[in-house]
Amino acid sequence: MQGTDTRHPLDRLFIVAFPIFAFTSLVLEQWIVWGVDLRNATDPIGRAWRWYAETLDPLLLDRLLSIRVMFGIDAFVFGSFYLVLFYAFLRRRNWIRMPALLYGAAMFYSVVVYILMELFSEHAAQTNIPLVLLIGAPYTVVPLLLMYRVWKPHPFGLGASTRTM
Repeated sequence: MQGTDTRHPLDRLFIVAFPIFAFTSLVLEQWIVWGVDLRNATDPIGRAWRWYAETLDPLLLDRLLSIRVMFGIDAFVFGSFYLVLFYAFLRRRNWIRMPALLYGAAMFYSVVVYILMELFSEHAAQTNIPLVLLIGAPYTVVPLLLMYRVWKPHPFGLGASTRTM
């Protein structure tokens, strides 16, 4: 039947999630990467970060180098890779399999490290752990689902394009 979309149900999730993840990484996380003092931020995004940090996640107020490095990797490596993932899933490109598996493992590791930092930081008592986990859940669940989706060779089938573009 011509015109029928035979995408795997998870592919639709990825096509929606990856541009959102790219935006958060490439745009929003820059305030943390560059060590903006959120307590003195006056711009709208800086004020939103300040509210988030003061209300839910005070670890971000410390401007720790380790947090800035983690966010920097997310911003400058994963941020642009989300656009590659978006393209590959939109166009059904099998070449995305290995990079997607590597990304999924790296992102899962990163999220686990961040959660442990939250749980064992000096701010743990002031951190709203359930909400921080809930807000961060897509960055754990989507990479795990992605690894599941591309686990087998030829995730889009043998007939799917293997062209680089």
